[in-house]
Amino acid sequence: MNVSTLNPSHLAYAAIRIFLMALLGLPILAWAHSNEHLATMKGAHGGMLRMAGNYHFELLIKNGEANVWVTDHGDVPQATKGAVSTLRIVSGNQTFSLSMAPTGSNGLAIKDARIRPEKGMKLVLTVSMNGEASQHIRFSLN
Repeated sequence: MNVSTLNPSHLAYAAIRIFLMALLGLPILAWAHSNEHLATMKGAHGGMLRMAGNYHFELLIKNGEANVWVTDHGDVPQATKGAVSTLRIVSGNQTFSLSMAPTGSNGLAIKDARIRPEKGMKLVLTVSMNGEASQHIRFSLN
């Protein structure tokens, strides 16, 4: 093909195709949002959202209980069977850790009378999803 026979509109079309192919070829994680963005949103169950590794974690604290739901970055529920998790709570001068148990298809839960939501409460969820490396997820109640 002779270069002098190339039409400028064909070059523009080719450039657009290359751009779109490159854009669609980006890994899914490049589309993931930050914890700062997730902190401004409520989860499907009304809890706080954070992400770590390949997962989103939604934490809902109520008097006497804590619940976590685990999804991937596409909001697909992730099985928690075999997960090992603890929730560390720091509130005022009280600090304690609780082991959470898998519940339902993608949940973790604990019931304990010491769980009382308070402004300024800090929480650290540590989760190992079925033998994977532990993830540490930080939450705070404002």
